Amino acid sequence: MTAPADDYIMGRTSAEYRRLRVQALGWAEATRRVLRQAGLGEGMSCLDIGCGPGEAMRLMREIAGPAACVTGVDVDGALGREALDVLRATAGGTFAFHELDVETAEEVPGGPFDVVFARILLVHLREPQSGLRKMMRWTRPGGVVVVQEYDFAVWDVLPRLDEAAEAIGTFCAVVERTGHDPRIGFRLPACFAEAGLGPPDGTDVTALLQELSSGGLMLQEVYNSVFPMAVRLGLADEADRLRIFSAIDTAIQAGGYHMMSPLLVGAWKRRPREGTVGIGD
Repeated sequence: MTAPADDYIMGRTSAEYRRLRVQALGWAEATRRVLRQAGLGEGMSCLDIGCGPGEAMRLMREIAGPAACVTGVDVDGALGREALDVLRATAGGTFAFHELDVETAEEVPGGPFDVVFARILLVHLREPQSGLRKMMRWTRPGGVVVVQEYDFAVWDVLPRLDEAAEAIGTFCAVVERTGHDPRIGFRLPACFAEAGLGPPDGTDVTALLQELSSGGLMLQEVYNSVFPMAVRLGLADEADRLRIFSAIDTAIQAGGYHMMSPLLVGAWKRRPREGTVGIGD
């Protein structure tokens, strides 16, 4: 069976939006570290592509200070506008949001930017290399492109829990069957090179090791988000979902299980101060 025409695998539901916020909080320290290593500093203008609930925008504002202008873009306008309202009410500073699709947009209002950032975006694009080239074009000379992407290869539960492995396997199969790469984080240096940007200036890798009482709940939420696509692709059905969730719940109650998260891989590249080498499509 081929992938459905609409290949966004996670869905756009209130439950998925809540999951994205929890996920963002879990990776806040890793993202803060990568942004600082990449050179985000006081007063810089920032762009978050695929900004979702806006938590990375909040981090950028914290690092760059009150003089910074932070812009978010997302194809999901309702989520982005909600994020903008929350940020303006709780974070102070100057924020903007624009509803657009990075795969079709040529320009972003307010650009170019000092820092152009994307977290867990490239895995959803049909042409990640084209996305990277656009990110570099939207960065002013001397600015920096920063990305973070997952490598799902280490995502696992110990002691062995077959149903958890099945859930993870189903998720990765959906990613692959919809034409995407579940190891794109590991491939980031190659993606930069294939995009014509040259090797990254720096990289960063982190993971979370959690009791199943935390990690297992996130796995269930990820599975719920991807489940409609898995059903459409013939990879799972409701009986599978109930069986998997029951086994994870039982393991959580029993205790003694731990989950390794996917690796979150960061990479960044500074745009040369002169010339346009490596930024054309």
